[in-house]
Amino acid sequence: MAIYEVFSHPLVIRYKTSICSKTTCFYVFVTLFAYIFPFILTYYSQGFWKKTDIYREQPDVSFKHQMVLVLETESPDQLIFWSTYEQLNQLMDHKLLQIKPSIEHREEDHNKDGKKDELHMVIEVPLTKEKIVSLKLFLIFDYYLYLYSDFHMESAVYVQYSTSLSGSSFSTFGELSLMQRQPLRHTGKDDRYNVPVLNISKIDRPFISLENILLEYMKRNITTSLKNVYSVWQAGHAANDSFKINLVILYSEDSILYTVGFWQLLKWALVQYMAVFILISHILKKIKIYLFRKQILSSIVINPIKQTL
Repeated sequence: MAIYEVFSHPLVIRYKTSICSKTTCFYVFVTLFAYIFPFILTYYSQGFWKKTDIYREQPDVSFKHQMVLVLETESPDQLIFWSTYEQLNQLMDHKLLQIKPSIEHREEDHNKDGKKDELHMVIEVPLTKEKIVSLKLFLIFDYYLYLYSDFHMESAVYVQYSTSLSGSSFSTFGELSLMQRQPLRHTGKDDRYNVPVLNISKIDRPFISLENILLEYMKRNITTSLKNVYSVWQAGHAANDSFKINLVILYSEDSILYTVGFWQLLKWALVQYMAVFILISHILKKIKIYLFRKQILSSIVINPIKQTL
């Protein structure tokens, strides 16, 4: 007849000793060591308090129909300027295009999630006899993030290209990327940088300096720029007496650095602490069983089996 186990329970052997003894001192030391050593080990191995973290989110981006365009020709004194800012156009009246450039643009949402995925723009600049050798384009966007903090800012993209050969067209393709020198907040509304990138009121000279505009923008702790940029410069004479600019910008998912909240900070610390604590406790338990069984540490053994006998 087959025999099988139907029930089992652990046997508890107790070890007792007086308070003022070496065994008690050892027990107190081991107990304190089991709780304190994991904390020291995890804390000094770096990353115990995880103050920042990274998550992925596709921003909600919209082109604000604001831009600055500067074209340089083979003649250093001959500069072509146009912008959507009336005050800038007045300051640059002597270099302003007499005919407004033709601008066509569209923003597409391929996956129908309510967020635009890319911007397509075509700019045709009318020319007379100018030969274009350099291009500077400044575009303004509205930039939103919603997943953690409700972040909103006015951002910009700067496109620049120069060559020794005069060209008829320029094409560039890139991804809009968030640049951070400090993390975002983990919750709440954040509109610290929802201010004009190009502050017209600060322009007190009869000409515009893109260097100063870019410098002020760069001083922000959070900005946007183009990454994975691919550009094509078409050399030769401009067809139909116009210089053509083709631009495609992808609004792709980005990695966002943020400051973690209290509960996430505590959770991460506890995960690290408990991982070491369980291992140390298991090792110390094996050591204590060996020492007490072999009576290396003197104590009174209370065995329930011997008591029943």
